[in-house]
Amino acid sequence: MFGWLINGIVEALMFLNGIVNNYGVTIILFTLIIKLLLYPLTAKQTKSMKAMQDLQPEMDKIKKKYEDDKEKQQEAMMDLYKEHNVNPAAGCLPMIFQLAILIPLYRAILSLSDILNDASFLWIGTLTNGSLAEPDVAIVLVNAVAMIGQTYVTQKMQGGGGKNSMIMWIMPAFIIFIGFQLPSGILLYWFTSTVFTAIQQYVISKESIDVDKEVTEQ
Repeated sequence: MFGWLINGIVEALMFLNGIVNNYGVTIILFTLIIKLLLYPLTAKQTKSMKAMQDLQPEMDKIKKKYEDDKEKQQEAMMDLYKEHNVNPAAGCLPMIFQLAILIPLYRAILSLSDILNDASFLWIGTLTNGSLAEPDVAIVLVNAVAMIGQTYVTQKMQGGGGKNSMIMWIMPAFIIFIGFQLPSGILLYWFTSTVFTAIQQYVISKESIDVDKEVTEQ
């Protein structure tokens, strides 16, 4: 099913490595290219989250008004989304595409394992007998911290403090659970993607806030 995509990723990684001559840097560059290609979806996701934050008072009013009628509550919510042109599902699209790329990338790294067994990046493969094709404890933990930070930024944008929310711990816990079985090259991709996504969301959100202030002042 993913054969053509796996081959394409392998070719892309080998091409980029031919330029930088380091597979760790290659994976980071590959991740940034993917994130730039997905930028329109990320921008849509961030603007949707900002819009949901702005609509929160209206949503609370609807919940209170139709507290005993969930069907009417749902209809009123949909009318509110339609009126303000907000799609609550817009935030899911970037994650879906990320996962669609993650699986072929995993297979691509496995197919390059003979090469990556001799590849190292920063501490990966230099302090131990590991490589970018082998699991690495430190990159697993770094990923978990990065995901907590990115989730916190996302929830702040949505108007929540995020300190006591269980969702902050679900994905980091999942990454820790499966991370010890994954090649460190995959987790390097995930870490770069997480950090870059947080930066993109912050920048887009700040631009939206600045635009809102200018409109209000006018």
